Amino acid sequence: MDSNLALERLINEANLLLVSAEQELQKPQKEMMSFAVCQNAKLSMVMLLKAYLEKHKIEVSENDNLVQLYEKCRAYSPAFDAVAIHEMDCVSDKHCSMAEYCIDSGYVMECVDKAKVIRKILYQP
Repeated sequence: MDSNLALERLINEANLLLVSAEQELQKPQKEMMSFAVCQNAKLSMVMLLKAYLEKHKIEVSENDNLVQLYEKCRAYSPAFDAVAIHEMDCVSDKHCSMAEYCIDSGYVMECVDKAKVIRKILYQP
């Protein structure tokens, strides 16, 4: 598959996940599925970070997790310092621990906001 087409598909899928997370956040508190928001936002972040790296011809491993992708992007561009993935209470260097974090609507909104910042950086020239 053409690399530009693959990149475009990756970005489109990431955007669909982010839109889905945003729509879920708009629901009343009792109807909102915060875990779905969290997972869609985090998967969107992973895809957007991969897209950024691929756009800039930086090697990406299929095994890279959210933190590893973020660190690669941060090493390439200081703009990623504004995202501060490490400040998310659910993220460590090795995994994403979701025990109580993904249940709280305030915390999942943070994930959505960080995904939006990553998307904004991706679209910068």
